[in-house]
Amino acid sequence: MRLGRIQSVHDPRTVHLKNYVNLRTLPVPPAQEMLESTPAWPMLANDRFNCCTSAAAGHMIHHWTAANQHGVFLTDDDVIAAQAALTGDHLLECVSMLDALKYWRNTGIGGHRIHSFVSADKGHPGQLRCVVHLFGSAYLGLNLPVFACAGDPAGWPDIPWAISPSTPAGDLAPKPNMGHCVAVVGYDPQTVYCVTWGRLKTMTWEFLERYADEVYAALSTDWVAANAECPTGFDIVMLERDLALVHSQMPGTRASNPLA
Repeated sequence: MRLGRIQSVHDPRTVHLKNYVNLRTLPVPPAQEMLESTPAWPMLANDRFNCCTSAAAGHMIHHWTAANQHGVFLTDDDVIAAQAALTGDHLLECVSMLDALKYWRNTGIGGHRIHSFVSADKGHPGQLRCVVHLFGSAYLGLNLPVFACAGDPAGWPDIPWAISPSTPAGDLAPKPNMGHCVAVVGYDPQTVYCVTWGRLKTMTWEFLERYADEVYAALSTDWVAANAECPTGFDIVMLERDLALVHSQMPGTRASNPLA
């Protein structure tokens, strides 16, 4: 198994979810949210290349389209093409999530483009629940600890991410050189459900709060149906209007090309 995420890149033009929440009272997300029932997930080349940022996008695309009754699986070739474009054909290089999001928005991955994206507070349970509920999934960046990738890599996908009292203290620290990107597709009071390495994988909220380094919500027409409502009933027209309003209030931004 491989990783592929470099440390977060700051762009002052990136809209933040908390700004949007301040502009509009959002519905309280439910205690649990799980629309996904896919029995098997593709690896999307993340066992060969450091392409987790594009693989996570591919998993989100399937999750969105499956929720709308027409699940689409991207292929390894789709993800490899995105990785090659992002790295100039250096497929083993790692990529920032922000660069991957901009490519996903401006060019598309596997023929699927997102409309826009907003950032959320890292390791904030309430905001992650809000992102998953309203946007269908969350694009999550982690600085993994040593114990999360210990032992035989073939076993990594099946090991839940949880902090154990028996874990040596030296193995608990988040490692910036072990950056990984996953698609969060659900949660309940005890567990966060993400997709990575061809599996639906679990992590505890404690693990999330300690090791999350960046979180984004991506708005996609794969998630929003033709009637301009997502499966959870959120109105895309209102969201677009409010995102435009937030962006227009940010100094030094280009209103004609938000989030480019």
